[in-house]
Amino acid sequence: MDVALVTYAGLPGLDAHDALLVPALADLGLKARPCLWDDPQLDWSLPQVTVVRSVWDSHLRRDAFVDWAARVGRLTRLYNPPEVLRWNTHKAYLRELQAQGIAFTPTVWVPPGGTVNVEALMRERGWQAVILKPVVSADALKTYRFAHAEAARAQEQLALLAAEGEVMVQPYLTTFDTEGERAYIFFDGAFSHAVRRPPGLKDAPRTFQAPHLLEPRPEELRLAEEVLAAVGQPLLYARVDVATDLSGRPCLQELEATEPHLFLGLDGHAPLRLAQAIARKL
Repeated sequence: MDVALVTYAGLPGLDAHDALLVPALADLGLKARPCLWDDPQLDWSLPQVTVVRSVWDSHLRRDAFVDWAARVGRLTRLYNPPEVLRWNTHKAYLRELQAQGIAFTPTVWVPPGGTVNVEALMRERGWQAVILKPVVSADALKTYRFAHAEAARAQEQLALLAAEGEVMVQPYLTTFDTEGERAYIFFDGAFSHAVRRPPGLKDAPRTFQAPHLLEPRPEELRLAEEVLAAVGQPLLYARVDVATDLSGRPCLQELEATEPHLFLGLDGHAPLRLAQAIARKL
């Protein structure tokens, strides 16, 4: 095995998009196969390169996952690197990027056990709706949207979330309803393709249902490139999620550098691009 493509028990054969990497790597003469990250029998010193892909339970078992990454990173070339995986699986990284000048959705950070008056915050900032989410989360897990009239319910939910850890309070960007979110995908620092995605929240209004390719918007692509530059080290793969804020400017939503959906099946050349980037790590 040249390349281990890391997944989890829920997708032992990889996500359908990521599975396209196996033949793409074979075309380059490389043998790749999916491997479960928590398989106790697997010898991680065997693959020359190990690439985290469909590990979609990492947010549920973050401590175990980052410990695994630290251990495996000593045995093989792990991408993205262990220190990136640890950093990127806690949303405080967004606070760091914002401090470096990256345009980011206004956020109030509520410490574990802390609180903020949600109704007063919405009134003072003119927010018509808020989003509450924990700092360790993925796929909109424990992410809630509340309208101004639901401030009392939001306050109760904030208390429940803060009892478990740090919480982010943000305005709900109404542009999600019509524009969705734009994902800018990079391999080895080079832009590959852009995808327009519907809102992550299942109950959010939407004008389209399925992700689809998007012609890159220059201002958003520049922002995505600034985000990657701010990381300070090259990433084998990255997805920069961008949305339009309440003032009409593009802003960072997430930098996905752990196990992002890369939508390889939407661009016929994307699997080969990523395979070539992996091959360069051998």
